Order: sequence, then C-alpha cells, then structure tokens
Amino acid sequence: MARVVFFSFDYDDVFRVNQVRNSGQFVGEKRSGFRDKAEYEKVKRRGDKAIKKWIRRQMDGCSVTCVLIGQDTHQSKWVNFEIEESIKNGMGLLGVYIHELKDQGGSVPDTVSEPNNPLRDHKMPPKGLLDELWPDRASDRYETYTWHPAGSVWLLIWPNDLGAWVEEAARTAGR
Repeated sequence: MARVVFFSFDYDDVFRVNQVRNSGQFVGEKRSGFRDKAEYEKVKRRGDKAIKKWIRRQMDGCSVTCVLIGQDTHQSKWVNFEIEESIKNGMGLLGVYIHELKDQGGSVPDTVSEPNNPLRDHKMPPKGLLDELWPDRASDRYETYTWHPAGSVWLLIWPNDLGAWVEEAARTAGR
C-alpha cells in the first residue's frame, strides 16, 4: 500500500523541491504532500494560528514527514513546527538534502558541505531510562539522504529511492 507523505520545505527552495516532485517517483500528486504556494499565501494572511491549523490539516492521514533540506531550511519557523508536529504525532521522519540540485538560475551553491540538518534540533520522546538521561535527537533516530541530480555519477552507487527511504522511516516510527 502506498504511503501518504507530508513534504516539509522552505519556500525559498521551491525550484529544487519541484525537481524532486517532478522526478516521477510520486503517485497521486494531489495527496503526495506538496503544498500549493497560492493556498499557503492565502492562509498566511490570516496569521500564525491559521497556518498551524492548515499545516495540521495537511499532515492528517500522513505516516511520514520528508524534510527537503536546503541551505537555510533549519532556520524556517514552519519547517521546525512541522518536525515538532511529526514527532508529537508519532510520524516517521526523514531528511533529504537538495543542495546539489540547480536553482532557478541554473547554479548550485558554492558550498560543498551539507546544509545544517533541522532534524538535529529536535529531541525525540524517551523510549526508556537511558533516553530520559540522554535524549535522542530526531537525526539520531531517523536517516538523512542526499538527492542526486539526474545524470550524476553518484546515482550509480546511491540511487534516489524515496519509496525505500519512506518505508524505512515508517518502520522506525512503528507505522
């Protein structure tokens, strides 16, 4: 059975996000978890409370949240809220770096290092006594992958396999 995935991303990365979206790995695009910018802008005018309600409604029925990570994703108030909601609701999580993909100008960031992973900033609920003493971060429990651009030699070794990544995140969450 196909899983319904919520995609969390910073709108500044939407060009890179759309490259993932248009990769052909998604069925039923309407429910695949990508948000419409026009709809978001309409909700945004009603304030933070309305945005939170809208995000929760978008997440309803999803079993995994996929955080698409660009250069400044870790600073996004709403990405961090979506990660917290995912943890609170027992959803699986995974991170996918998208910094190797070209932006709308056709360039890739000058930095060769991976961007800050926002999953590192969120603590997981404890599973036992040791977790209470030394809590896991979401990045300790869930994997983060790199999305390689089409034609990349890295695809021969590490293919973009979002389906397998999502299943692993769901299993880790017990879903």
